[in-house]
Amino acid sequence: MTALLAIWEIAARSGRFPDALFPGLMDILKSFIDLLINGELIMKTAYSIGIVFLAMAISLMLAAALVAISRISGYAREFILLLQSILSPLPGIAVLPIVILWLGVSRTSMVLIMVHATLWPLWSQLDLSVERLSTRYGRFMEAFRLDRKTRFWHIYVQGSAEDLKSSLGISWSRGWRALISVEMVFGMVGSRTGLGWLIFERRMYMDTPGLLAGLVTIAICGILFESLLFKGGKANEAY
Repeated sequence: MTALLAIWEIAARSGRFPDALFPGLMDILKSFIDLLINGELIMKTAYSIGIVFLAMAISLMLAAALVAISRISGYAREFILLLQSILSPLPGIAVLPIVILWLGVSRTSMVLIMVHATLWPLWSQLDLSVERLSTRYGRFMEAFRLDRKTRFWHIYVQGSAEDLKSSLGISWSRGWRALISVEMVFGMVGSRTGLGWLIFERRMYMDTPGLLAGLVTIAICGILFESLLFKGGKANEAY
């Protein structure tokens, strides 16, 4: 990292590149501090994080419901697996045009795209976890005649805690990446916008230091959440 920063600063000070292409590190730091002081960076970061967590909360409830339905009906499970195989590989930005046709350019559309990006990792991991727990403790639950409340809390909820943490980490990483792309389009909706629109706005005004300050903020948020809140969550992500 130090070497990369040194190479950047040398390129910026060499005079061979315009400032709009390679601004100095101090210019980027100054822009970052200015955005912090005026509150713009904080508000936009909070808005972006809030959207991701809202989508993850909705996705978690939907994933739990889908897991419950799939355990009740084999036909429903096959249908859900079919939907997953079709929709999971699609990045959020790929479904953007059809969502705009359906719901227009609105925050509802943005949340729907974010739910699409975060739902399928949660469903897949939780379904595998429940299947594993049912296989491991099925005879135990039948032998001791555990009621549904006890099975749900002590077997499934507590038993799938680590898998849930892992799936939330994967869901966060997918949602965070999708959000920035989506916000560059949906940031124009209303006065409340996020980091994606900040980057797009700074690019339009040729404010390269501000643009890079936004990118640094995105990287910091991604690193902090994945290393602290969802530590180890991406380790099980399948590519």
